[in-house]
Amino acid sequence: MKLNIFLPALFLAAAPTFAHDKHHGQNQTQDVALAEEPLALPNLPVTDRHGSRGGFREKVGTERSLIMSFSYTECESLCNVTNAVLMMVDDSLSENPEHDVQIVTVAIDALRDTPEALNAEAELLSASENWLWLTGGTKGTRPLLNTLRFPPGALEDHDPIFLVGRPCRGLFTRVIGLPDPDKLIELATSQPPCAD
Repeated sequence: MKLNIFLPALFLAAAPTFAHDKHHGQNQTQDVALAEEPLALPNLPVTDRHGSRGGFREKVGTERSLIMSFSYTECESLCNVTNAVLMMVDDSLSENPEHDVQIVTVAIDALRDTPEALNAEAELLSASENWLWLTGGTKGTRPLLNTLRFPPGALEDHDPIFLVGRPCRGLFTRVIGLPDPDKLIELATSQPPCAD
């Protein structure tokens, strides 16, 4: 059984993290969907939560639409809310198998996001097998993140980022912030099919 009863609490608990005081010269974080950008997925080596290795592009495939996010298992703030959004997406996709969409979480902590740690996180969230968890390991994480244009910096300083698209098209929409789960699914399912 999924942890849906805890989702409202997760959102409320994380709300202060996102709300900045305008009197201190900072703006409130808002959901921002940027225009499509060209992005060819690399085939850098990765390992999934079950310890299976392969190329990133091979693991995620090329035909299905993807909802990709970035997280780390020691995170105690933004990642929890990002994962809560993806839990709702995962639930909805499980109830609507006609939606050919896969969720992918890319680990950003090269040292601690081991396959075992990713598996424990996935099990905690009752993630379905449609939710892929991948790490590049100590050598491959930063090159993978660079190719996906994930900004460098301290792990705890990144905004929630989602990439939505169909790999075979080489185009993804970068969503920064906390989108409505249904809007993420709508964006993923509205991706044009691959050219023949």
